Amino acid sequence: MKILLLEDDISLNKAIKKVLELDDHFVHTFLDGQDLIDGLEVRYDLYILDINVPHISGLELLDIILGQNSQAKVIMISSNTDIQSIQTAYDLGCVDYLKKPFHITELRAKINRLKSEREHSVSLVSLKDTRETLTKKEKRLLNLLLDNQMYTVTYEMIEQDVYENKPMSMDALRALVRRLRAKLADDIIENMIDEGYSISNFSAVPHENTQNHTEQNMEALQEENRLLKVEKEVLLKKSTTDPLTGLYNRIKIQEIFLYEQQQFIRHGDSLSVILMDLDNFKVVNDSHGHNIGDRYLQELAGTLSAFFRKVDMIGRWGGEEFIILLPRTSLAEAKEIALELREKINGMDCPKIGQQTASFGLSTLAKQDTLNTVVHRADKGLFLAKERGKNRVEITL
Repeated sequence: MKILLLEDDISLNKAIKKVLELDDHFVHTFLDGQDLIDGLEVRYDLYILDINVPHISGLELLDIILGQNSQAKVIMISSNTDIQSIQTAYDLGCVDYLKKPFHITELRAKINRLKSEREHSVSLVSLKDTRETLTKKEKRLLNLLLDNQMYTVTYEMIEQDVYENKPMSMDALRALVRRLRAKLADDIIENMIDEGYSISNFSAVPHENTQNHTEQNMEALQEENRLLKVEKEVLLKKSTTDPLTGLYNRIKIQEIFLYEQQQFIRHGDSLSVILMDLDNFKVVNDSHGHNIGDRYLQELAGTLSAFFRKVDMIGRWGGEEFIILLPRTSLAEAKEIALELREKINGMDCPKIGQQTASFGLSTLAKQDTLNTVVHRADKGLFLAKERGKNRVEITL
């Protein structure tokens, strides 16, 4: 298939292109929405568009592409996209959607499904002689006509899709159409004078055996998609969670922070940060072993998950240090929460290692902040809490 790929992440762009070219697809890539606009005179079998790209959104491009060719096949990809954007994409006419991060196998499966649909349409067209085969150009022309049933396939479209933008003479095209017509059992290709060709009386009524075969293929594809979905969920969990505690890892916390930062910029939603570190925990590992220490960290993770709201994001920042992002929470409210959490940790049942305590540093998001700067202020508060005797909550501005 001839595929257009719009993805502004350079490494992901290159990775997708490489994999699809290994599958014998021709892939033309873009990093910028405006550059794609300038190249839309070329028609493609499939368009893969990232929603969030520079200068013009993927949704706007989807609308433009389908406005030029209502039969175009478009797959949208994006991360952190709200349900409304996804619904808009489907309402406009995209055929599928992928949320990043996705496994490349899932994209390949979706492309192969579209490819098999085209091949199945061709298989429904009967040949006069079953021993006869179609040449590459004949198959491309037939595919193009079937993809645009009830529409006129213009000479320009044929030159782009069938002749791959190489110069095409009308004599060569007429000869190609004559050869294709001669091989087809039914006269289904119509000549639209001075415009191109069309198929208007082709009815895809599959034979019973073909229908059964199609149903079997669909069942197999559904099972493959189910397994891919499970695999995707497993890979996503591994890539975003800490393996010991099951809490978010640094990578996921950084991703969540970027989203909350946008909410702060757009709507002024406050975001407070708690940085928590267990006191004297090295003594626990040295005296009782890392297995006991790890078990405590797992129990602590359960306590944290039960204590905080669903909208609060809890992550293991490293070792026995934890970070909590509190959306729509002021610094004063965050302090009250941290004081309550301190008492909760003090009251945890630890029969083998005794009572454990934790120190807390707090900060709140300000203009021009990055994750590093807001965490740095919380870390200064944490250092102060340790310096003043531990088991404390401190704020530095």
